[in-house]
Amino acid sequence: MLERELNLQFFHENGWKRYRCKKCGSYFWSREPRDTCTEAPCGEYKFLEEPIFNREYSIEEMRSAFINFFKRRGHEPIPRYPVVARWRDDVFLVNASIYDFQPHVTSGLAPPPANPLVISQPCIRMVDVDSVGKTGRHLTGFEMMAHHAFNYPDKWVYWKDETVEYALKLIEELGGNADEVVLKEHPWIGGGNAGASFEVIYGGLELATLVFMNLREDERGEVEIDGVRYSEMPVKVVDTGYGLERFVWASKGTPTIYDAIYPDMIEELMGRLNIERNERRDMILKQFALISPRIEIEDEGTLVNEVLKASNSSIREYKEFIVPLQKIYAIVDYTRSLAFMLTDGIVPSNAQAGYLARLLIRRTLKLLYDLGNPARIGELVEMHVHRFSDIMDTSMLPIVLEELELEESRYRKTMSKGVEIVKRHVKKKGRIDVDDLILFYDSHGLLPDIVKSVAEDLGVEVEVPRDFHGLVASRHERAARKKKIERSYDLPATRKLYYEDPYLREFEGDVIYSKDGEIVLDSTAFYPEGGGQPSDRGYVEYGGKQYHVKDVQKYGDVVVHFIEGHIPVGVRVRGFIDWERRERLMRNHTAEHVLLAACRRVLGKHVWQHGTQKDVHECRFDIAHYKPITREEIRRIEEEAMRIITSCIPVEAKFMNRTEAERRYGFVLYEGGIPPGREIRVVRIGNFDVEACGGTHVSNTGEIGFLKIMRTERIQDGVSRIIYTSGLSALEHTHHVEDILHRSAEVLGVQWEKLPESVERFFNEWKDQRKTIDRLKRERMESIRREFEDREIIAELLPLEMKELAILARELASVGKRGVLIGEDGSFVVFGVNARNIAGKIAESMQGRGGGKNDFVQGKGKREMVREGLNKARELLGLK
Repeated sequence: MLERELNLQFFHENGWKRYRCKKCGSYFWSREPRDTCTEAPCGEYKFLEEPIFNREYSIEEMRSAFINFFKRRGHEPIPRYPVVARWRDDVFLVNASIYDFQPHVTSGLAPPPANPLVISQPCIRMVDVDSVGKTGRHLTGFEMMAHHAFNYPDKWVYWKDETVEYALKLIEELGGNADEVVLKEHPWIGGGNAGASFEVIYGGLELATLVFMNLREDERGEVEIDGVRYSEMPVKVVDTGYGLERFVWASKGTPTIYDAIYPDMIEELMGRLNIERNERRDMILKQFALISPRIEIEDEGTLVNEVLKASNSSIREYKEFIVPLQKIYAIVDYTRSLAFMLTDGIVPSNAQAGYLARLLIRRTLKLLYDLGNPARIGELVEMHVHRFSDIMDTSMLPIVLEELELEESRYRKTMSKGVEIVKRHVKKKGRIDVDDLILFYDSHGLLPDIVKSVAEDLGVEVEVPRDFHGLVASRHERAARKKKIERSYDLPATRKLYYEDPYLREFEGDVIYSKDGEIVLDSTAFYPEGGGQPSDRGYVEYGGKQYHVKDVQKYGDVVVHFIEGHIPVGVRVRGFIDWERRERLMRNHTAEHVLLAACRRVLGKHVWQHGTQKDVHECRFDIAHYKPITREEIRRIEEEAMRIITSCIPVEAKFMNRTEAERRYGFVLYEGGIPPGREIRVVRIGNFDVEACGGTHVSNTGEIGFLKIMRTERIQDGVSRIIYTSGLSALEHTHHVEDILHRSAEVLGVQWEKLPESVERFFNEWKDQRKTIDRLKRERMESIRREFEDREIIAELLPLEMKELAILARELASVGKRGVLIGEDGSFVVFGVNARNIAGKIAESMQGRGGGKNDFVQGKGKREMVREGLNKARELLGLK
């Protein structure tokens, strides 16, 4: 396939020929005859000896040079997308620039934001997290510079020859030699698409990938790649990826990629740790980059030995200089990725993208601890935010710093609790395997190094995989798509009157389908369940009878009504909406949009909808937030919401082209989920809120009337739930709360305004009385204990409850006594030898039950049978 797809006219016109690498067997194209593809390890990183461009470039200079190169060639520059893939439901983080356009643009469903376009897209790839710092070349965060063209049957932009020519001319313009470039053939797969591609190799380093995406997954497709079948897609996509950091590295030839892109931060941390560099130490570092391409990082021991041999270095030199510096490299890389993730609104948590952010945070904290904490994690992230202020949202910095402070505090608490958790596990299971290590991390946040240390102190060996964090991250990088059981109706799309006029209470429609209590009308005003909003209810009228509509669902573009009874096909019916229910749902749904806007203004821009469920009286609204919402914040959120409501702002709802909507409003559109289709329905409330939403809404915020937060809950780490209501339901809730206040005031005999002082006074009096009661109980127990000093066997009925009985029994048992103590409420305690057997018979006599150890059992029987229990106890103990 590759030979056919990649045999370009450009090559034949410019003297390029196809060769096969004698080492890896891959085919490649080169203007000069070559035995190998030159990519390390088939070749070497020659740029480390002599940079491949005629000048050094900074990150900003290289990015600017790339964008301007393509801008001059008719490509429109577009802003970067967030690193969190809000527009996709299959992944959490952006791994490549093409992720920005999958699936809607690449499928042909929506047009691209520009065509052709150029972008420099920040990406996060967690799979290499354990290799960062150690190989000299791996990163978790990077910028993928890219130019994309989307070729349609009726609009062709450019394809393979032009793409290759662009790559070579770019290299020449940067000061490189195109004759030294090798184009290595490679099949590409990703996001349900595939195509042939070239890897652009120069100086032994892969600088870019040129993908010609022309295939989509299809069970009946004629092309098979790695066991998956594909078919041709109508849109042919030029999908390129140029590694910004690699281009900068190749221009500088520094020992590692980190030295090229983070020189100032590395120097700062080295200074704090009194680490000095020289030519010899740089030569050792360079060997890691040279040798690591042919030795997998999983075999780190072999890599280190090879480096030491090649550099004639000692293990001591490696441990004293290289290891600390590798940790610095990892720290500066992780914290830049965190700066992107957190300023783009990811909240650290135990789920979704928040999980991946927390993984990086805790990995960074561990490395900082290993180095003696030369800096706080927040300080390092702040350095990156200022350093990359041209592409990061600096206004998020106060929130980011508070999040990191909380995460650091949680991490330390987790570590302090971890020892006991591991000890219990080892005692129960006797071993710790990889699945246990992952469970410890997922459930308790315990890093494998901590688990290993504790377990080995207990004599249990633990083997931690070299790629542990990458393994954990790979399990969490992709979202689990929710599978909805879809029905298929071969029917025309239903005309949706609830969008044309959400205030329509009655309508007429023709029945075009009827079966088993289901009917489909050609048009309907009944809203089907969706977006957290329940379906409408009401009835349809036909032949003088009313048929209750108990549920409404939408399958594709067909709205199905579930009714009680049967209505034949072909008749015309009249529908009636339960208007009070609909009106309350409209108010509550619009109130949710207002509430989100208010939360963002009070809590911060990181707030993102995490889930929702509307109802008539009480609604829940889950948001991403890094700490519990305080009472003062609730008050401010309500005040902000009421300002929006009383401003009587129009609520606009209209269908828009997806790409145009994204360009105009950004990815806040997808707060409530990702609707399918080329056209999406956009609901906008002035400059306060805009979302893609299919629900029904009031036409003006003033119609909401009143919004009330009933309570908040912390449902999981990083997610808070707000229970709210609006309109008449909010007024009813307020009346209910007032009733409680007034009833409580009546019980206490005070005015409701004085409830706090009165309750506090009664509570303090109750506490004083409780202390007095406890003191009297202790005195009574001491008196009873003294009465039993001369008795070895005891069987007594006492005016004590279970707690006091148990304390007294343990005291008596500690001085060698045995017996039975029974409380007047039916509680009993048996202590001493054979307690379990005796307790069983006493429980039987009292029609109760008990449980405990062989020498101490607690139980409870019927209060009215305590005498029978006491008699049985004395009989069993030989006291009668």
